[in-house]
Amino acid sequence: MDKKSKGVDIKINRIEKAPDIPSMVVNQVVELIGTGILKPGDRLPSELEMTRRFGISRISLREAMKLLEAKGFIESQGRKGKYVKSVVDNAIKSPIEGLISVDHRKIWELITVRRILDSEAAALAAQSATEKQIRKLRNFKEQADRLGTDNIMTTREGGKLYGEFYNNLYEATNNTIFTHLLKSIATIIRGVLPYSREKLIKVKGSGKSIYDHHIKIVQAIESRNSALAKELMVLHINYIDKSLQRVIKE
Repeated sequence: MDKKSKGVDIKINRIEKAPDIPSMVVNQVVELIGTGILKPGDRLPSELEMTRRFGISRISLREAMKLLEAKGFIESQGRKGKYVKSVVDNAIKSPIEGLISVDHRKIWELITVRRILDSEAAALAAQSATEKQIRKLRNFKEQADRLGTDNIMTTREGGKLYGEFYNNLYEATNNTIFTHLLKSIATIIRGVLPYSREKLIKVKGSGKSIYDHHIKIVQAIESRNSALAKELMVLHINYIDKSLQRVIKE
């Protein structure tokens, strides 16, 4: 099932009459998020579907959704539906993005954080990724081939593809807390991509290099070589670091 367009197929327990039905709904949804069944970016089932499966009224469900939104677990995207948020979004997204937008030199600090976290994510994915998750990572090659490797760093679609790769990588760690933390980092990365892309365009062959890096990372994960996956990710981050440093100094 396409999570983004059709919602996630989750097991929901019917709620019998109780004094605080909305809180019981909240507890179930929070448990689904905490156990990783619902992940950041997943769309919740429709209101009609949830009322049917919970066995409750729309009034009770809407109250539960308001509580979940107020607590920062979900967000409404209008007619698109309600989506699971990263539980650490509110804690780090705004101040860090704000710092980078004001002082682009902070991007070096972000790269340092990525070198640590993304390399560990690659190592964990090599240990824990399911075959389905590996197929999603392999999809990077198909989409990049269609887009053209030169366009990975020069187009918005290329930036989106880069961001999706890391979302898929973080899910492949199968570590719920790490996934929430890393997806917040991915949100920040997307926020600074236009600036990075503008600079990396000036680096000859950067798109092809980034393409090659990610193909090798996926191959290492697929072969369950945790040490190699980690090493290749560090090499990729080092390439981004050195390329940006060189262009900015010119």
